[in-house]
Amino acid sequence: MTRLFTLLVVPFLVLFLSAGGAMAINITIWDGNGDGENVLYGGEDGETEPGMINSQIWDLEAFLLTGTMLTMVGGYDFKNGVGGYTSGDIFIDVTGDAVYGDIHDSSTAGNQVVNNDFGYDYVLDLDFDSTTFEIFEIDSSSKVITSYYTANQGSNPWLYESGGHEIGTGQFLFQNGLSDSDGLFGGSHYALSLDIGFLLDEGFAGKDFYTHFTMECGNDNLMGKGVAPVPEPATMLLLGTGLIGLAGVSRKKFKE
Repeated sequence: MTRLFTLLVVPFLVLFLSAGGAMAINITIWDGNGDGENVLYGGEDGETEPGMINSQIWDLEAFLLTGTMLTMVGGYDFKNGVGGYTSGDIFIDVTGDAVYGDIHDSSTAGNQVVNNDFGYDYVLDLDFDSTTFEIFEIDSSSKVITSYYTANQGSNPWLYESGGHEIGTGQFLFQNGLSDSDGLFGGSHYALSLDIGFLLDEGFAGKDFYTHFTMECGNDNLMGKGVAPVPEPATMLLLGTGLIGLAGVSRKKFKE
């Protein structure tokens, strides 16, 4: 059955990135370029994956995790793309066998449709026109599209193509014009936030997972490693109490 995962919208990303946003965890896998702490490096803001271009401002910066809310940030315009190169989808690995890093394989150069031999188990298929996404469980027989640039094969995959089966849908929040004052450096930034609570429903609460995103050209590759949160009993009790209260109010109104 397809499930709907709703996004609990937080109006300003500054809540995640400012000094007061202690709940946000930076899960970005740092590659060793720069110091990984928002310091400019060759035009970058501190994060470029091995083998990637490190001289462009419109890069991919960070994956942040706040509860089940996943946010990716970058100088790259996730919605409109940059230089004609459009956004990819978000891929997730829950078995620890994702293939990434400084990998060069000329056989998959260009935007080719290939089998998902990169180890990813789920993909969030993003639709920027409706700001919604579909969640597909995928395997090695599913089809994905590679990124373009030959030297950046570690960026793959770029887009979901077909195969697997849909397990849910959701809505994401896109933000632009985020400046250095939002806890970022290097100029204007963009952000995309969505709920990955489906991992809990799929039985991965408390388990490690990897996230991946790139753009069509593959000039940068954003990787993250996080732990799916475990629902706290107190939170579940509070939710249950609230629902019981709402039910009581509904019955009272009905009797009146």
